[in-house]
Amino acid sequence: MIHVWMFLLLLVGATGFAWGLPSDGDDREPTSILTLPADPISYQPGPGSDLASRYCLMCHSAEYVYTQPPHSREHWMEIVNKMKTTFGCPISNEDMALLVDYLVTQNSLQPSPSAQHVQRDDRKETPGQPLTQSGDPQKGKTLYARHCVTCHGSGGKGDGPIGQALIPPAANLTLLGKQSDQTILDTLRNGRTGTAMPAWKNDLNALELNHLLSFLRTLTP
Repeated sequence: MIHVWMFLLLLVGATGFAWGLPSDGDDREPTSILTLPADPISYQPGPGSDLASRYCLMCHSAEYVYTQPPHSREHWMEIVNKMKTTFGCPISNEDMALLVDYLVTQNSLQPSPSAQHVQRDDRKETPGQPLTQSGDPQKGKTLYARHCVTCHGSGGKGDGPIGQALIPPAANLTLLGKQSDQTILDTLRNGRTGTAMPAWKNDLNALELNHLLSFLRTLTP
């Protein structure tokens, strides 16, 4: 089952729904803008939470999992197997087992929408002191491989295993050269409304976000 917001995204792509306003010179009535709510719940910490963030957020929010009734391990395995075989999730068999173990532990949890289990970083970029200076691109590369490569691809061109199947497609991160550090960091922290880009502020701490930012800078020619 695809979460309702993902269904809406697929419907948008299938029907040719226009995003935003018409181009200059077009005298048609402005189209409505589809605005999707931000996901208020993140996967709760524990062994396997990184797998849930990496694979499950491709198609639905974390809230979708926490609104499910308690499932047996066998039932969760059926769901994850369908996620792989029907919807093309690029998860290995080994990771499938670890993800199912994690989902079983989440059966009885009811996380608070306002709960945040990592430190926020509200620093602003100042002239001469880019935020990338506090990040390690090698550590960022490891985080990228864990959380981002399935959508954005190894080179950041948006050509990951499911990147081009998303609506809209995954962004080409090699084109971020003109974006400020703070703008990129805000996107990593808060996600992008109307896309499959999730908010990572509840899953990655301030230093990890800066590591990831530093690595993204290496992708720009």
